[in-house]
Amino acid sequence: MSRRDAVKYGAAATAVVFVAAVAVTDIRGQVRAGRRATVSKSGETTVATSPRGVAVKGEEGYAAAGRRGAVVQGDEGYAAVGRNGAVAAGEEGAAAVGRYGAVAAGEEGAAAVGRRGAVVVGEEGAAAVGRYGRVAVGQSYESYEGWRVAAGVATGIAIGTMLARPPAAAAPIVVSGSTYYYHDNAFYTRVMTGGAVKYQVIAPPVGAIIVTLPAACKSVRVGAVTYSQCGPTYYRRVTTGYQVVVLH
Repeated sequence: MSRRDAVKYGAAATAVVFVAAVAVTDIRGQVRAGRRATVSKSGETTVATSPRGVAVKGEEGYAAAGRRGAVVQGDEGYAAVGRNGAVAAGEEGAAAVGRYGAVAAGEEGAAAVGRRGAVVVGEEGAAAVGRYGRVAVGQSYESYEGWRVAAGVATGIAIGTMLARPPAAAAPIVVSGSTYYYHDNAFYTRVMTGGAVKYQVIAPPVGAIIVTLPAACKSVRVGAVTYSQCGPTYYRRVTTGYQVVVLH
């Protein structure tokens, strides 16, 4: 929404407050009335009213309200509300809400929410959630133990997190010729970043087989087949252990 459109369609409540304040504080102002509009001026404040809305301008900003919305602007930012949503911007960031979602951005990051998911970006990484799963990219840690100290043992290590070396108890798993590492319901792959080899948490590779299931899994029956659901990951019992599968 441009500033011109915001003034044209622009918060009714805010405008009314300004109008009331002008009427009470100074009744000696100049008033001009026409067939379709009235304009009054008192000191540094000007108020205009018409069948389509009201607008107020003063030393600290202006406000306008009309049939299709409202807008307020001051020294520290502005806000606008219309039929299709709302937007606000200030010194520390901005936010917008519409029919299809919302977005906010500030000095320390940004967030967006829509019909199909959400994403958050901050100083320490990013996270996204959608219809088909979730992904998070965090900082790099020297070791798995270092991550546990920083993140706490109550949470699982997020997809995208990188370690300088894999957990000591990680077991190598080969899937279609590629080698991964598994430990505590998390899969790692080797990556090159900044000229160094690191181990990044990835989504469970389909076909990977683990020997034992992690804790807190539950049985899920689909048709005639029973699977084990461990968080967002599903496993099927095979001869050598439990194989990662995708359920459609």
